[in-house]
Amino acid sequence: MKFFSLLLLFLTTSISLAQYPVRDIPINLRNKVNAVVRNNETIITLNDFNDMNIMQKEVGTILNKNGLELMKTYLHFDKSTNVKKISLRIFDANGEEIKKYKKRDFTDVSASGNSLYMDYRVMYYNYVPPKYPFTYEFTTEIATSSTAFIPAWTPVAFTQVSVEKASYSILNQNQIPIVFKKNNLDAFNVQISESPREYHFVVENIPYFESEVLSPILYDFVPTVRVSLEKFQLRNTPGFAKNWKDLGVWQTQALLRGRDEISEATKAQIDQLVSGVKDPKEKTRLIYEFMQNKTRYISVQVGIGGWQPSTALEVDDLSYGDCKGLSNYTMALLKSQGIDSYYTLVNSGKEIFETEDDFVSLRFNHAILAVPFDDELVFLECTSQTTPFNYMGSFTDNRNVLMMTPEGGVIAKTPKYKAGENLQQTQVTAVIDENFRITGTFEQKSKGVLYQNRYHIESDTKDDMEMNYKGLWGHLNNLSLGNVSFENDKRNVVFKEKINFEVDTYVSTAGDRVLVNPNIFNRHDKIYANDKDRKFPLEIERGATYQDEIEIIIPKGYTLEAAFDPIEITTIFGTYNASVELSASNTILYKRHLQLLSGTFPPESFNDYASFVRNVTKKDKSKIVLSKI
Repeated sequence: MKFFSLLLLFLTTSISLAQYPVRDIPINLRNKVNAVVRNNETIITLNDFNDMNIMQKEVGTILNKNGLELMKTYLHFDKSTNVKKISLRIFDANGEEIKKYKKRDFTDVSASGNSLYMDYRVMYYNYVPPKYPFTYEFTTEIATSSTAFIPAWTPVAFTQVSVEKASYSILNQNQIPIVFKKNNLDAFNVQISESPREYHFVVENIPYFESEVLSPILYDFVPTVRVSLEKFQLRNTPGFAKNWKDLGVWQTQALLRGRDEISEATKAQIDQLVSGVKDPKEKTRLIYEFMQNKTRYISVQVGIGGWQPSTALEVDDLSYGDCKGLSNYTMALLKSQGIDSYYTLVNSGKEIFETEDDFVSLRFNHAILAVPFDDELVFLECTSQTTPFNYMGSFTDNRNVLMMTPEGGVIAKTPKYKAGENLQQTQVTAVIDENFRITGTFEQKSKGVLYQNRYHIESDTKDDMEMNYKGLWGHLNNLSLGNVSFENDKRNVVFKEKINFEVDTYVSTAGDRVLVNPNIFNRHDKIYANDKDRKFPLEIERGATYQDEIEIIIPKGYTLEAAFDPIEITTIFGTYNASVELSASNTILYKRHLQLLSGTFPPESFNDYASFVRNVTKKDKSKIVLSKI
């Protein structure tokens, strides 16, 4: 009897220790996912505008290696931060704890990355799972005097990840003025409890979102809560921002004032550079190119949260700086010639996180420069030694930015490159000899966003350049490149390529007939399957236009026997035209025009778009038939 009692006690104890068994996850949250958020808890305690405590705990079950993106077991901090707690616990599939890591087990290193120097640090533990599934519990607690960046609540951060429970609490006993931005809460039945001193948000049982091609960012569709303070502190610098105008005033007064002076020697250089130039825009161009030739980009993240630029004198002396320092330096050079410009903040990157009129925050990651002229507002990317004047590529195009004007912060928008401006024009002359080899000349001009995709190749090594072209034209077997030349027309933002080429095996023969695809180079190769259950809108961020004209000289003794009829396809997503004609007794002229339009379309339109793309891909493979005379 005693034995059975002990056994029962053992079993009871074992069961009680199992905290996160995978079997407890509801089936609807477990199937077809890579990971499950079991519980994500954030508690932010605001003691004052310069005193904040943040506790975060996330329990997640990783079902396979693709789910590891959920497991972010690291903590960034700086000199204004006291790391009070950091721990990691690992559990097996049955919920039994198998590993426990305390603060001393974490690696503490500088978060310098590509920076020359940075006073940010990171604690991390890189856990390598021996098998799946497993569960982790990652807990952190910090105290900080910097309140400019309060963690947002985004319970759904990845596709193919479901959520059992997530909560977000703000404890504000001193009733510090808070501004909230809430999105998509009702759609997910988020439970909300609010009072002057406490705010609580809880959500449960969110099924996974399927990853869908060409969809907007997930952030736009999931529940989010963002928080900012009207009065805050960044490192040791107090700030106030009730609106964007206020933020600009604070940025100018606290972070920029007195940092835009240059030496008399440098001013004399600039005076000589622009001597005799009357047009302010041309002066700006010359000064911008001077800055590019003199400096290089090196990230510098020290002092006030990495937000205050180095002085123009420092950048001038060292000949390097980060985005903040180089933009401020360029502003100082322009100032020396009486040209106004505005230090400007932007959220850069491929994905556009739009800055909103009604929610003020410091969530920017890049600095550029805006220069107002009578006819346009010119934006300058100051971190690149090669970017043309007044050119914004996909890194910073078509998004709201915050300009620091004398009147305060002003929201402006960077240029959007339309489909007709993102232009690729290709001209080819090709000769098919009696052995059915093709030799010829390829010429191409790229403009708009397509310019940035090509101009970098001029600085590639010969081997890298060849790999680039052979990867681009993988359908051309036994491709040989002869003379290759480039012209980078920065003034007009046009990149030109000219290549002599030879292809040994391109055409196919059937008796006295020769089959040729006249579209030798620029074939559309995208294929999208239909999706009857699509949930997200279709989003084409940037349109583009492709124009091809290919002249093919056919072998002596052959003529065009058969060609496809002119092709015309028109949809809301774009247009496609292709034609073939015998322009002379031995010359075939192939013309192709493809224009893809930008836009956001309802989910049900995706299959029509997929059909259009498949049709273009198919038509790009159309062949003609040559036969002996």
